[in-house]
Amino acid sequence: MKLFVLLMIAGLIAGCSQTAEKIEAAANRSSTSWAQGKPYSQVAALGNRPLDQLSTEPVGFGQLIGQSSLADGTTVYRHIAPAAKTTSSSDFAGLVGTQKEVTNFRLSYFKVGQNGVVQDWATGSVPGSISDCVSYIAGIFQKCTDQGRVKQALAVYDSIVRTSTGSPMTSWGPPVVALTNQIVQ
Repeated sequence: MKLFVLLMIAGLIAGCSQTAEKIEAAANRSSTSWAQGKPYSQVAALGNRPLDQLSTEPVGFGQLIGQSSLADGTTVYRHIAPAAKTTSSSDFAGLVGTQKEVTNFRLSYFKVGQNGVVQDWATGSVPGSISDCVSYIAGIFQKCTDQGRVKQALAVYDSIVRTSTGSPMTSWGPPVVALTNQIVQ
């Protein structure tokens, strides 16, 4: 319920980007923390459960974008899912109007023990798809550009996420094999 309230507040104050970012981060941490102590198979089975179910059910963590083994025998599973959407617009006397829509993506990482149980988690947020529209003469003529989803290397995502204690993901220990510069699509 707390997460739903946080998202509602985030929607109301989306114009204040810094405050909205803090609320989005708190919502991401709240939803991702649910997984700690649960079997990873249960966490992964949530898939892309929509955000409108947050008030009563855990949120989905999206698609698996990578996994790696750590030197201590644990495995890190990386997920990405659409999270917050912000829209801004302006209108100049009905002659020219603009609208920009940005969808942020939530990164959810799970450190899973050899017993299959989530030992720790990490989360972060990255800008995703961006759409810009300009309309002329009360919207009769409109030109939109869709930049699609921003693609990044896993190493970039790894540098963004923070663990349950607020530490960088590297605090979990060294990987067995160094991460390649794999681009997530």
